Amino acid sequence: MRNTTSCPHCGATLNAREWTLGGKPVFAGYEQCECEGARAERAEIERLQAVAERRERERREREAIRKAGIMPRFENATHPLAPECARDMQQGRNLYIFGEVGTLKTHLASATARILVAEGCNVRFSAMWKVLDAIKAGFRDNYDPLPAYQSCKYLILDDFGKESPTDFALERMFALIDERSARMLPTAVTTQYKPGRLIERLAKNGDKDTAIAIVSRLRQDCRSIELEGRDRRLG
Repeated sequence: MRNTTSCPHCGATLNAREWTLGGKPVFAGYEQCECEGARAERAEIERLQAVAERRERERREREAIRKAGIMPRFENATHPLAPECARDMQQGRNLYIFGEVGTLKTHLASATARILVAEGCNVRFSAMWKVLDAIKAGFRDNYDPLPAYQSCKYLILDDFGKESPTDFALERMFALIDERSARMLPTAVTTQYKPGRLIERLAKNGDKDTAIAIVSRLRQDCRSIELEGRDRRLG
């Protein structure tokens, strides 16, 4: 080990530093030079480290967002009501977000999910029809995905009521919503339909009792948010 070295910027002599470990001296690098060049080099190293740490943090956040089921179009979604909605769900309340097409329902739901994910919460975000498709596929693959949706801490179901209201769909939807209600796990839905219209939509093929039971459970301990305005997608 050399006892001294020279600063590559100004040539100043820098002494070796030692730590004592187990009674023996251990080399701990050289003194830092305080010349302008050395300070600039250290500042640049710190800047590059901060950039790398920020990029890694952003990568982990994007990965968590996608794992939760938030689609790429909405992975940077923000909405002024999202912080309140996230807080409501953390306090155990359901959310019923409704409005016409293009009123930013999915945007609000995604922004809410992003906040929960950023706080390390167990969140699942999915269109309702995708849940039903996954359940159907599970019969073929001998796998039932429903328990994962029944037991996650926060569940956000997008476009509720868009799926065809078959007997199978209603039975599985009731199994999902009823189990979460019994466990007191917060569920958020977005839908085009006001509660009464959603019951009519779900009961289209005749099973009104199950339709009422589903909507009743969604509306329990619930905050309702109606989004109004024109279709933003049409400009």
